[in-house]
Amino acid sequence: MNASIYILGAMMCAQVPAAPSVSPSGAPASIASLPASSAPAPGAPATTAAPVTATPVGSLIAPEDVQDNSGLAPSFTPPVGYAPPPDVIAQDTRGLFESDHAFDGFTTPLSNPVQSKDPRSLTEARFLFMGNWSRPSTPVIGGGAFQVYALQLRLAVTDRLQLFADKDGLVRFSPKGASSVFAMANIMAGAKYVLIRDVEDQFLFSGVVQYEAPTGYHNIFEGHGDGLLGVYGVIGKEFWDNWHLVSTFGQNIALDNSNSGYFMVTAHIDRRFGKFVPFYEANWFYYNQSGRNVPGVGIEGGGWLNLGASKVMGLNYLTNAVGFNYEFSQHLIFGIAYEYQLTTRTMLMNNMLNMQLIFRY
Repeated sequence: MNASIYILGAMMCAQVPAAPSVSPSGAPASIASLPASSAPAPGAPATTAAPVTATPVGSLIAPEDVQDNSGLAPSFTPPVGYAPPPDVIAQDTRGLFESDHAFDGFTTPLSNPVQSKDPRSLTEARFLFMGNWSRPSTPVIGGGAFQVYALQLRLAVTDRLQLFADKDGLVRFSPKGASSVFAMANIMAGAKYVLIRDVEDQFLFSGVVQYEAPTGYHNIFEGHGDGLLGVYGVIGKEFWDNWHLVSTFGQNIALDNSNSGYFMVTAHIDRRFGKFVPFYEANWFYYNQSGRNVPGVGIEGGGWLNLGASKVMGLNYLTNAVGFNYEFSQHLIFGIAYEYQLTTRTMLMNNMLNMQLIFRY
């Protein structure tokens, strides 16, 4: 067997022409003659094919002989359905002070607009109108009315840190049987920091600190005491198919006995249908500090006005609201909601129409 393999290999090697020898100058010294079987037959017409010049061993390769593959597309094809993580996109393309657009499925709560927060870091100007029509049994103002015209300003320093001024504006107060009063409200400002920012699971948790300064006018129940300090947590979560839950909870601390202090929980749930986002909201206030600014009344103003009333320790105040936001684009949003009181004791604010127009960067 081994002898057969040896003979077969020798026969194959005999069929291979010998390589031309090379002279010291690099030119071929001799070329082996072709086998007789490959020589042209006698009488056949001669061909005019150009002779092929052998490239000397060790010579340089001409540039025209190099194949250019620079125009070829890469051979890697991403798997079907693959996309870069959205938080990487947002961080790479975010402009200076631009809102965090990695959570654009969420929408901003509307009722209790001073204390019910959006968990995202946003840059926007939010115009607010709040109209309250009190019940005839409402103490102090009877069947009077409040109208609030305000502008909230928010600045996303980063996609986690936001500065804001969420309370200011003009208040028109019209008690039943008395002339109307038009005056400035308190100013409130603070900061929010997004502690958990999970883009993949669309989950947010933020911490908020804000201070309401007594800069308003006494004839609209503002401008008394040393102000209020608010400390809140804010949760936002997307679930099911385009459903969202946003909740704010925390304590408003009266810095002296001229204001009332209370614990507060708000809840917002919505379902997105493209640009149209209907929602339901609820707001619960539990008063754990009584004030002395308005003695003997036993009612309070909820999230917008703080009367500093006495006899409110242990008081529960619950409202709910239904409404919708319509997003013309991610930069222009309109919303409207009707909010009404559920608890039996009549409070200062008990039937409210809230409207917002947001210009967002």
